[in-house]
Amino acid sequence: MAPPVPPPLLTGQETEWLRDRHQKEGLGPLKLVALATSGRLVRDPGAPTIEEMLAGLRHGEHLLLQRLTDHDEGDWYIRVLFDEDDTYEVVHQEGTAAEREVTRSASRAAVRDAVLRWAAEQPSWRTALEGPKPGNGS
Repeated sequence: MAPPVPPPLLTGQETEWLRDRHQKEGLGPLKLVALATSGRLVRDPGAPTIEEMLAGLRHGEHLLLQRLTDHDEGDWYIRVLFDEDDTYEVVHQEGTAAEREVTRSASRAAVRDAVLRWAAEQPSWRTALEGPKPGNGS
C-alpha cells in the first residue's frame, strides 16, 4: 500500500487567484485555507468547518490548513494525517523546512483543540498536544 499523500500547498499564483476572488466577492482579505485529501478547499474556514473536516478524516487522509497572510520567509501550515493505527500525525511548519515540527497523538480532541487554536493564531496551540504534565495532579 502506498503511503498517504497530503494535498500540496497552494502556489504563489494560486494564492493570488484566491485572494483576488475573495476580495472581488467583498469578503475582505483571505487569511487561511483548508485543503482536504478529497480536493475540498475552504476559504477562511470557521471552527465548525474545521471540526467537521477533522471528524471526516478516514485512515490515510490529510487535512491541511495554510496561512495566506504575508510572511517573510517560507510557508506556514499545519497538516493532520489520520493514520492507519488510529493516531494523528500533526506536522507544523512556520517559515523554512528547518522549522518543521512533527507530533503524534491518539486524541482527536487534543488534535482538534490544537488545530483550532492554531487557526485562531493562539500561541497556546502547542500545549493542546502536550497532554498533562507528570506530577501536576492532572
